[in-house]
Amino acid sequence: MQPSGPESSKNTTITFVGHSTTLVELSGVRVLTDPIFREKFRLLRRRSRICARRIDASSLDAIVLSHMHFDHMDYPSLRMVPRNVPIFAPVGAGRYLEREVGHEVIELRIGQRVRLGDIEIHATPSLHDSGFYWPFWYPKSVLSFMFVGSHTVFFVGDSALCEDFRDLGRDFDVDVAMLPVWGCGPYLRGHHMTPADAAEALSMLRPRTAIPIHWGTVHPVGPMWRKMAFFADPPHHFAREAARLAPMTEVRVLSPGDKTIIGAKTATESVLQDFGIETLFAGPAPAPAIAG
Repeated sequence: MQPSGPESSKNTTITFVGHSTTLVELSGVRVLTDPIFREKFRLLRRRSRICARRIDASSLDAIVLSHMHFDHMDYPSLRMVPRNVPIFAPVGAGRYLEREVGHEVIELRIGQRVRLGDIEIHATPSLHDSGFYWPFWYPKSVLSFMFVGSHTVFFVGDSALCEDFRDLGRDFDVDVAMLPVWGCGPYLRGHHMTPADAAEALSMLRPRTAIPIHWGTVHPVGPMWRKMAFFADPPHHFAREAARLAPMTEVRVLSPGDKTIIGAKTATESVLQDFGIETLFAGPAPAPAIAG
């Protein structure tokens, strides 16, 4: 896959498809996270309608999977993506994915990184060791991912608040953090972040921009859930808490299907980043090579 032009490759476009599914277009590379396209899957129903055709799955360069929970990994959704698109997933996931969907699966451990075109994908920690896995023998490894190119974009599929975020904030100059701010129903259980937790994570990561995800998309079976407050409130609660705890970060609330563009860095920003000086500002690819 070739970038469409020198200027467009300096911008980063992020589409919030819904729940933890996002499309990251960075440095001429298109990466899809935790794809869920179906309207009905397991015990959940989709409120917002969107499908693979809306995001042009035929031109993807990679998929990343954070873990094997059924609201993040769905075999039929993965089969909607052409088989030549590789999947990056936690260790242990490959034996199931390759058998069921036929894609090449590259397993990553925390601390490993892979080169894909003009970006690097870093496998980073998540604290999400509890919850219901089906079948019970699915691997319980959980990753978050840092995409490093013309911008640095952090994606968290599921995690509780953890000190690893502080380390990542020191190790990476994060431009955009996509953080989960809720779950799948009216109550949170297991290792998830509340909107206030996610805002506190911003104070550790120190990104320029934050996009709340994992909200407003799916609900348990039954019509009574569709108008409850958990569909709309979490990202706005997050934005209010972020203004208090991380005022240097701009919060962009996207509805499912919306996209936003992160503009090219100024010359000053680029120079300061090259020298490692911390500042606050408002507001088909080559085969991967693994390191780490």
